[in-house]
Amino acid sequence: MTVSYKLLKTKGRVANDAKMRVVVDSYDTAEMDRMGQHIEKASSLTSADLTGALDALRSEMVDQLGNGYRVHLPGLGYFSLAVKGEVCEDPKTGHFRLRNPHVRTVKFRPEKELLKALHGIDFENATYRRTPYAAPQPAEVAAALDQLFSASAFILVRDLRAALHLSRPVAYRLVQALEAAGKVRNVGTSRQKILVKGER
Repeated sequence: MTVSYKLLKTKGRVANDAKMRVVVDSYDTAEMDRMGQHIEKASSLTSADLTGALDALRSEMVDQLGNGYRVHLPGLGYFSLAVKGEVCEDPKTGHFRLRNPHVRTVKFRPEKELLKALHGIDFENATYRRTPYAAPQPAEVAAALDQLFSASAFILVRDLRAALHLSRPVAYRLVQALEAAGKVRNVGTSRQKILVKGER
């Protein structure tokens, strides 16, 4: 596992007068369909099982958070509400209250076990990468396709993006070239490509 990061100049006042801040250089978002494929291969659960469980869990979390509880998911962490509103004072009693209170966000605090599991990650400095998201070499593309298709009978454009660290435009141009060369075949739609192995 490797995470790319960039060092950016800070603006305004920051802790310890640091001149640089660290941001993760994310290539894409790991959606449930991709993770579901991996979980299916590693367990007896199906994607339908996962979708149903997540829907039920989300509904239960909304109920519990809405009742003022903090939600604990073992191995992951704790979820709690952050509330905001306009603070006002009752002129008669002098008591303070919130006018129009509402949920600002849902806070998440990871468990120590989750953080410990991430200790083995390698990090790569992408600050000075001269050719970010450059088109990969044919050998790199072939190796990525072999690896992806060995794990699943079909892949998505985002899988290639993640495997080869590509921007969205570069990834779609690459897929078009692979389709034209017969290396992959789209069995999905033009908007949501689902790629299977081609005949060449």
